[in-house]
Amino acid sequence: MTFNEFSSALAFSTGIGLIIGVAIGVFTYKKLDSLNKSLFWYLLLMLMVHLSTKIMNAIAVTSVMIFPVYSFIELSFFIYLYNKYLFNKPNKILIGLGCIGLIYIVAEFLQYFVFDTLNLKQFQPYCKIADNFIVIIMALVFYYQKMNSFNEIKWTNFKLNTAVLVYFTINTIIYIPFNFIINETIGVRLYIWTVNVVIIFLFYIYLITLIWKNGRRAIEKS
Repeated sequence: MTFNEFSSALAFSTGIGLIIGVAIGVFTYKKLDSLNKSLFWYLLLMLMVHLSTKIMNAIAVTSVMIFPVYSFIELSFFIYLYNKYLFNKPNKILIGLGCIGLIYIVAEFLQYFVFDTLNLKQFQPYCKIADNFIVIIMALVFYYQKMNSFNEIKWTNFKLNTAVLVYFTINTIIYIPFNFIINETIGVRLYIWTVNVVIIFLFYIYLITLIWKNGRRAIEKS
């Protein structure tokens, strides 16, 4: 198998993984706790984004317009997730920062795709970087809160937060030189995007595992 074939297979596997994760979530939904129900909805949203990208590529529509939509959905979800389930109490400052990020994402979408200023060779998805940075800040604040309270007994929340922090940090490193990547030779671009797909795949698998374990424990107790 060539590296190109491996990369294509991995990208395909990511979509299949999302389908399996959503199927597990649907099957166990009534047994899931509130946190894992939210993670199920996140996987469902990511599946919809994934399928939308495939459809846009198939009909020869530039798929870069999905970046602001994807970033808006993702940031909205993690603002909700952290303030609803992970923080000790809702953090108004971070909610405000998140809202500023969402407004910026909408503005970037309007700039590129409504006012038609898109230049593919110069395109840089700052919306995704803004999304990533705000989620990283929330993940770091989570650690700060727990280190100062010493009352966190749900270790899964620590593991989940760590997974989020690692995923978004690596994702940010990849997206910062986005313009350089898309204008580089296909070989370099392929290697970098394969790393990105690996990180996305592992993050989704982790979330799917959380949902499956939570649903299985609830079924075993019933």
